[in-house]
Amino acid sequence: METQPAKAPATGFDPVLDADLAELSSGASAECALQAERYRRIDSAVRRAVAIADPLGGRPSLDEQFARRSITAELALILRVHERTMVGLIYEAGQLCGTFSNTLVELSAGTITQRHAREILAAAVFLPPTLHAPFEQESLVKARTMNVSAFHKAVARIRDRLHPDALADRAARSRADRRLVFEPDADGMAWLHLYLEAEKALAISTRVGDLATEAQKEAAEAGELVTDVVAADEATGELTDDILSAGTHAQLEADIAAELLLGLPTQSTDDGQTHIPTLAFARPEVFVAVPKLTIGIDTLIGTSEEPAELHGYGPIDADTARRLVAEAPTLHRILTDPLDGTPLQLDPTQYRLSASLRRWILYRDETCRFPGCTRKAERSETDHTRAWESGGLTVEDNLAVLCKKHHRLKHNSRWRVRQTGGGNLNWRSPGGREYTTTPSRMQHAPPRPPTVPTASTVEIGPPLLFNDAPPF
Repeated sequence: METQPAKAPATGFDPVLDADLAELSSGASAECALQAERYRRIDSAVRRAVAIADPLGGRPSLDEQFARRSITAELALILRVHERTMVGLIYEAGQLCGTFSNTLVELSAGTITQRHAREILAAAVFLPPTLHAPFEQESLVKARTMNVSAFHKAVARIRDRLHPDALADRAARSRADRRLVFEPDADGMAWLHLYLEAEKALAISTRVGDLATEAQKEAAEAGELVTDVVAADEATGELTDDILSAGTHAQLEADIAAELLLGLPTQSTDDGQTHIPTLAFARPEVFVAVPKLTIGIDTLIGTSEEPAELHGYGPIDADTARRLVAEAPTLHRILTDPLDGTPLQLDPTQYRLSASLRRWILYRDETCRFPGCTRKAERSETDHTRAWESGGLTVEDNLAVLCKKHHRLKHNSRWRVRQTGGGNLNWRSPGGREYTTTPSRMQHAPPRPPTVPTASTVEIGPPLLFNDAPPF
């Protein structure tokens, strides 16, 4: 549905409301203009950073690659976004300041929003470059009069009509992008996104919906069967507590989908009906094989209800953690020094870390220590902040976790880092800005130095794989 531009308010219109709406309209236009200017600045910064890149002795193409990585990291910190988000913003800026400059003009004028511009860029990816100009022109006509939801459908139709390839051929190529994405959320919950062929996704959704409907019918029938029992209990002053409660349809769909993915068998009740068990980490070995669980001794033995830490997610409640412990395949203790709480280590002049020190650094940092990076420590590398070949020791105060990308950036760009004590790292960007990162564990609560050697935590999970070799 298209929306025509607003007309001037009629005589007698409430002046206060009119002022509020006028201010909102003006603010929206100003915000669009600001976003357009931000895109121009981003594109200018990237082009300049690449142009003035200071070679570090590598190939020109490699120097440009690390110059782009470096400016991407610095822009992400300035704008306070994740680097992956910044990569997208840089791409959008390059497109809007280049091929799709008319879209940037419309955004700057406030006739379209940033979301309209992004819809145009997202759809244009699937078109050959020779069709970008007619696609942009036709899309902008719709963007000026449509809200984003309606425009999303309209721009898809324009793209499909202009695309020279058959839908079947495009679908075949898109299958290569199928993937599963885990997204943590609050309060012990998370999202699981599955991107796959439409017919398979629809079949899964339909099947899960049918199973949920059947479960609700069974719950209703079971409720009718116990009606007389409930009436009798009320007559005697007692109530039946085990009436079947299936939950909402959406809750059932979530439980059933999880059970199907985990391959858990259904259970038969005494009355012959099929019951799908509540998830509640019923088979922890299925997913404990990837993340680890960190749990305090007091929580483990039940004298405390402090939350545990599920690696790759965050805090989980004590009961859930103890259920995971009961089925865990392995336990790892972190043994600490009685004086300073750090693990016992081998000769600090040796390059290789001891197993206990390596585990401690991984536990302490939890994620890559480059500013803003959240890549898991177990998927990263341990780095000597001061290079071992330059006299750096293999001790806690000279070690930190860096993902492979930022490990290489540290060695191949003008980013500089130094340890300032307590595991803190001070980073200096090529532009001269400074950033401090603190180990994740130190952000939660400062450790209390033990009076005797102790196992301060227990980690549950498979043996960890480490790669602490330099990136070359």
